[in-house]
Amino acid sequence: MSTAEPSSRFFGLDLRTLWPEIRRSWQGLHRSSALAWLTPDLPVRVLHADGQEAVWLGGQLVEGGETHSARFDAIELPEDILLRRTLHMPNMSAAQIAQAVEIDLRSVSPFAAADMVWGYSAQPVQVGGIEVHVVLVSRKQVEQYIGTQQHRLAANAAPEVWAFAPNNRPILLEGWGEARRVQHSAKRRRVGYGLLASGLLLTCAIVTTPTMQLRLRAIQAVIAYDALQARTTALLGQREIFVRSIDELEVLRSMLAERVDSLLLMEAMTQTLPDDTSLQSLQLQGLKVTINGLTANSATLMQLLGNKNGFKNVRAPSAANRSPGATAESFIIEFELDPAVFSMVASETRGVAVVDELQTTPTDSPANSAASQQAPAADAAVPPSSAPRPKSRFSSGPESTSHAPASSAPAVLPKGAP
Repeated sequence: MSTAEPSSRFFGLDLRTLWPEIRRSWQGLHRSSALAWLTPDLPVRVLHADGQEAVWLGGQLVEGGETHSARFDAIELPEDILLRRTLHMPNMSAAQIAQAVEIDLRSVSPFAAADMVWGYSAQPVQVGGIEVHVVLVSRKQVEQYIGTQQHRLAANAAPEVWAFAPNNRPILLEGWGEARRVQHSAKRRRVGYGLLASGLLLTCAIVTTPTMQLRLRAIQAVIAYDALQARTTALLGQREIFVRSIDELEVLRSMLAERVDSLLLMEAMTQTLPDDTSLQSLQLQGLKVTINGLTANSATLMQLLGNKNGFKNVRAPSAANRSPGATAESFIIEFELDPAVFSMVASETRGVAVVDELQTTPTDSPANSAASQQAPAADAAVPPSSAPRPKSRFSSGPESTSHAPASSAPAVLPKGAP
């Protein structure tokens, strides 16, 4: 019974070759034009087969270059040990070119596979495609030639093995000292990557530092606000109670401002009305007062009421009537009270002012001493039954008519009447 092997293809991709392709792409990333500057070319001292020396840098001959400044050596192989071949290929990658060259050389090489050493130089042509110059040599012959050139080498390290194409472009034969130069280039490339990454990180830090500072300040402000709010919770509760109390006091004050002090109104009426005037009724509705009674001259009475402080809009809704043979006129007069004079709030304010004045009066003054000495005599002269009782400005008894919808007060007798 045969078992089916799991397929390594996924959506047409061979998973076995996926990772090598990705790795090869990353390894060749440093050869791109954007990152090639991070891998600088290193100078190489080339020992030519004719005995001359020259300095090459990045595949280009350096005219007048000082050979002692180069850290790496390369030996040019003579033409008598080289086999050359030229191939024309379509445009393809470097790995594909190397694979195609190797397949071609295996079919034409006179050397064994272990003894064969080759290299190539590819160059695009105008007609299209790629022209590849290939050199082939025996490894044993290369070792023998290097041994004959030891006296020209400056160091004991293995040199690189070069050959030149017909267009004078160098061809590197791998397997000798080129690994040391590649490692040195990779080291410098890693240093460049490190410096580039450090620069990018530093730039990002410079760009984000103001934003981070603002964020930290905002966080600190929020923390400070929360701490302040926690400390002022009790104070906020007391403030809320205080504001509620103020609102309630304002409501109460507005209510008192609309309520008339009845005792103060009666006192003002008594002082204003002349002796020949008597009231039969007094009605109080809010701040509106309506009086009805008898007087010798109603026009004079209206003039007196209009000149009284706290009375305003005095008018007679009907004409005064005088009965035949009578000496007095029957009148009906309406007027409005000023809340700043007759309201309960105004009375309370005047009371507080009087108390403050009494408290600020010196108790040891001569006037106070004389008044205190005369007080017992005055009290003894007035009988207790006939002594006047003090009037309360906030009386709630039957005499108060501040908020009565329509009430009649007892008639005010003329001054001096029995």
